[in-house]
Amino acid sequence: MNSDLLPRDWHPQRTIPAAAYVHIPFCAKKCGYCDFNAYSGYKDGTKSRYIDAICHEIITRGEGGAPLSSVFFGGGTPTQLPTAALVKIIDALRDTLGITPDAEVTLEANPNDVRLHDWNRLKDAGVNRVSFGVQSFNPSVLRMIDRTHAPEDAGTAIEIVRMAGIDNLSIDLMFGLPRQTLADWRRTLDHAFALNVPHLSIYGLILEENTPFWGRLQRGRMVLPGDVAQAAMLELAMDLSAKAGYDRYELSNYAKHGLQSRHNRVYWRNDPYWGFGAGAVGYDNVDRTTNVMRPSRYIDAMLGGNAISFEATETPDLAGSIGETLMLGLRLPEGVDLSEISNRYGVDMRAMFSDELAAGIGAGLLEMSGSALRLTRHGTMFANDAMMLFIA
Repeated sequence: MNSDLLPRDWHPQRTIPAAAYVHIPFCAKKCGYCDFNAYSGYKDGTKSRYIDAICHEIITRGEGGAPLSSVFFGGGTPTQLPTAALVKIIDALRDTLGITPDAEVTLEANPNDVRLHDWNRLKDAGVNRVSFGVQSFNPSVLRMIDRTHAPEDAGTAIEIVRMAGIDNLSIDLMFGLPRQTLADWRRTLDHAFALNVPHLSIYGLILEENTPFWGRLQRGRMVLPGDVAQAAMLELAMDLSAKAGYDRYELSNYAKHGLQSRHNRVYWRNDPYWGFGAGAVGYDNVDRTTNVMRPSRYIDAMLGGNAISFEATETPDLAGSIGETLMLGLRLPEGVDLSEISNRYGVDMRAMFSDELAAGIGAGLLEMSGSALRLTRHGTMFANDAMMLFIA
């Protein structure tokens, strides 16, 4: 990057978000690969106080905000909370910020939690999209990765939610799991296609150092597919999903026509969003904030009368903001429009990144069409290499 071409008087404007992420950090059992801000073992009394705390945060921080076109409940496992609690949080969002009539309201769910909820009531409250953490349809693989549901639970859960009139459904699947074979992965994909959900999120297993799986791997107690096998699994997912009628609209997300996740695209376009709950991240086009991580400390801060409870605030400089926008946008198949980014930040993108563009195109990772820069198919297999070209 030629930093001499950066303008010296750049002053970003804060933007009121039209999307909100709500973090529910509770799990029945935390999976060994998970490094998210999630916990098991919390009692109902703590969960009840957490609901009060998150509603307090929404009311105090969100006053004067804009109506939301996207709400996403993630975790952890949001369906570890009872129906009434989830409705209470949605009501707080609607009463404080407003929720547009055509908003996408997504709730992550474990398949074996679905029977515990009144889905008609959730639909009436505004939930119109459900994302199921399925991961695999192989029972031995599910046990190995600490999932608590059985393969058949996914189909039952989908049927229950559809009976309530919620048809915009997604399934999370993972490849590169312990002892997973290409044939087993194909069976999982075929099973998912047979359920005819409109959206799939397909992720490769990434082991982080602070997880139990990392420790098992270091002690030689876990066998994972090699890089070649994992690449074959990814290519199989890309090819079979296309044949099944899914468009790959982001590196890890596939959807039937017109049923892309609106909330996902907020992230990949580096647009602003609220973050509510313990450890939730928010972005207002200037600052990227992270709430206090531990639920108990978050509860104490909120119920102690605080309006905010940030554990960290990062303010990217211009180079960092441009790099983030490029890195995130390249996850989309259409890539990024360099002219649009030039106008957004007041820079000449082609001149500033001339060396990086030449290197990425020369390596077959990137391609240009007019002002559109995107990953090649080869580049999607080595996306991190392509994106790191633009990180200052």
